[in-house]
Amino acid sequence: MLENVDSISLDMDLLVPCGLIINELVTNSIKYAFPGGRPGTITLVTKVEGDVCILSIADDGVGMFEEIDPQKLSSLGLRLVQGLVRQMKGEIKFENLKPGFQVNLTFKF
Repeated sequence: MLENVDSISLDMDLLVPCGLIINELVTNSIKYAFPGGRPGTITLVTKVEGDVCILSIADDGVGMFEEIDPQKLSSLGLRLVQGLVRQMKGEIKFENLKPGFQVNLTFKF
């Protein structure tokens, strides 16, 4: 579900990593958040504040069973996401919701 999606134009240096990040995070939600065919919702929100974009991807699935320490990521996919965020000179924050999981990405464009 897309909610509150502000229109934004990105150059290729931001567009490609942003697309890869969205793909990885949505794929993770589909694979892990809804075990046993459990129904759920994945939400993508973008907000533009001046020259800053805030991208949030959240699901209402089972969530993570422990807090994520960005310095100790063992998942190849989440390490890839973190590397792409660094490439974009952005910041990423992982948040357990009740229920679900959310990732907030902030970057300048």
